[in-house]
Amino acid sequence: MKAFTNAMPRDVKDAARLAQSAQGSGQTAAFAGGGSDLIGLMKDRVVTPDVLVYLRSIKGLDTVTSDSRTVTIGGLITLDALSRHELVRREYPVLAEAADSVATPQIRNGATLAGNVCQRPWCWYYRNGFKCLKNGGNRCFSVDGENQFHAIFGGGPSYIVHPSDTAPALVALDATFRIAGPRKSARCRRRISSRCRRTIRRAKTC
Repeated sequence: MKAFTNAMPRDVKDAARLAQSAQGSGQTAAFAGGGSDLIGLMKDRVVTPDVLVYLRSIKGLDTVTSDSRTVTIGGLITLDALSRHELVRREYPVLAEAADSVATPQIRNGATLAGNVCQRPWCWYYRNGFKCLKNGGNRCFSVDGENQFHAIFGGGPSYIVHPSDTAPALVALDATFRIAGPRKSARCRRRISSRCRRTIRRAKTC
């Protein structure tokens, strides 16, 4: 593993500032929550950050809160805590089940929701250092190579299947993501059809 500097931000803005500062000095930065996927990539030198911004030092990003209109889930909540949370299990069982399906109990105890959504591709070409589209190259090797578990029916130019277990549930629930930057934050949402939402509602009442 390449040597790196560990940075402990005070809040979200400080985390963005630390990453921006590293990039401004010619270094690369990566964000870690639980780090269960990132550390493996670093050991294999698939990613080689100079600065690791450790988000677990930020307080209050691992909670579930609600009001009369919305439920807010912190990105640093562990998958185990998410799958066990009473409100989530009652109101959004598809999300609780998705979180509970991830890997092993040991991984779910450390891995975070944000990390699960943002994890890098599990394509074996990417994971083994091939210079593919996701790793600084100009082609997707899976199109003509080993692609038994890839999305080869349309899509592209990179034909990976998204590795997140929780992302499909979040999209189905019409979730909104808050993304923070050094100057401001933004919200994004990926919508699905009303027909799919009706299916989710029917499944929720079963």
